[in-house]
Amino acid sequence: MTDTPTEEAVDPGEPMDLSPRPGRPARRGIRRWGPVLVVALVAVVIGIVLWRVLADATLVFREVDDAVERREELGDDRFRMIGSPVSGTPQNITLDDGRPAVAFSVTLDGVVADVVHTGGVSDQFQPEVPVVIDGHWVMSSKYARAADDGWYFASDRMLVKHDNDYRVENQDRIDDAEERGQYE
Repeated sequence: MTDTPTEEAVDPGEPMDLSPRPGRPARRGIRRWGPVLVVALVAVVIGIVLWRVLADATLVFREVDDAVERREELGDDRFRMIGSPVSGTPQNITLDDGRPAVAFSVTLDGVVADVVHTGGVSDQFQPEVPVVIDGHWVMSSKYARAADDGWYFASDRMLVKHDNDYRVENQDRIDDAEERGQYE
């Protein structure tokens, strides 16, 4: 005899059993919904990242004089304001909710606006050095500084323009990078 399995002989006169076999047990819980939840989570994360990137990219830059002139029309919309801090106005304060802030005024072309900044303050922040701040207008004279016009700009993000000392001191390195097409 051989070890290979042989087919059982089927009696052609005997009826074949065509009853359904018992079904497989249904998958439960995480095994079934796990991949769907992972895909949904990834989609949500991608959506949040895109929203943040696009929201930052669509912020409009306004110079102080333009922002003050259009204050009523801007309402509480977020935008970026550009100006230079006024000497003698920066002061550390504590807001009513206990958060630390810096109150100061910015100016451009003789127009002044008061600012209350609650985000991180750049090490390069100083009077007369241009600053870009993200935020919105708030009607209140509670934190009045040089403008004292019943409004302040509530800011939570600050960018400080650096000087051109690096370009002057390291012009040869910049020229080399420009020749290689790596710096513009």
